[in-house]
Amino acid sequence: MIRLFIAEGQDFSNSVLQKLRSHMEVEVGTCKQQDVKKILEEYDVFWFRLGFGIGEQQLSAATRCKYIVTPVTGIDHIDEASCARRGIQVISLKGESEFLKNVRATAEHTILLTLMLLRQGPQAFESVKNSEWNRDDFRGDEIHNKTVGIVGVGRLGMLTANLYKAFGARLIGFDHRPDYPHEVAEQITSLTELASQADIVSIHLSYTPQTHQIISSSFFQAMKAGSYFINTSRGGIVDEEALLHALTTGKLKGAAIDVIQGEHSSIQSNPLVAYATKFNNLIITPHIGGNTFESFEKTESFIAIKLINAIALK
Repeated sequence: MIRLFIAEGQDFSNSVLQKLRSHMEVEVGTCKQQDVKKILEEYDVFWFRLGFGIGEQQLSAATRCKYIVTPVTGIDHIDEASCARRGIQVISLKGESEFLKNVRATAEHTILLTLMLLRQGPQAFESVKNSEWNRDDFRGDEIHNKTVGIVGVGRLGMLTANLYKAFGARLIGFDHRPDYPHEVAEQITSLTELASQADIVSIHLSYTPQTHQIISSSFFQAMKAGSYFINTSRGGIVDEEALLHALTTGKLKGAAIDVIQGEHSSIQSNPLVAYATKFNNLIITPHIGGNTFESFEKTESFIAIKLINAIALK
């Protein structure tokens, strides 16, 4: 009997659990990063979202696992080459563009971060909690009539662009895809040119070796003084030292990010996290862009079918 261990099982769909249990033995539990190696040695399938990293340290000659299941689009938390060498199949949402058209949570979170940043929402609420009512301290900016630069005009980039457009923003985009959606955003062929035009930049790229720190110091140098930066994709896309410099020098009026580099290790040593504890022009949320009940239900059902079909083919 195939054994499946589901980590991060909070709010897991009951209907999906029933479907999985009709095909395999399922255990829903909790574990820590240091427990992953043992789990991979005892179970055929390890299912988790983003809470763990899989690499050489977690794999060994005793590894039993043949399927790693992660219902997310970006899988930079998994060493695919190491898994492939051991015959482990990684099952994810990567490349499932047709299905993902109905998963919109990260696009909505991008707008939330933008509004919180431009309107100083967290600081205003904190002020009221301190029994203050100083409305003049929290005058903000509007999205309306701003130029928004979308870096990566794929599924999420297009969804997010259309939400910005509903606020009355002008949309420009950077993406070299041959089927670029000109009806969504005006195409800009240079990253630095997009940076120089945009009042708000929003990042929607997949993380690959080619996009590693593609948002570099030259990008931030090209941005308008007093502009805003949003990232809900992956931390590795951005040179965090360059972002911190843009914030500390006042080049950026503010930034809001849902991702950082090294999310699966201690965040206490991350300079951006340290900066955000002292200054109000950086908002960080803990990679919750896709963290909604609706998106979990949809993705768990879809991924369960992918897993069942993969096992049936073996």
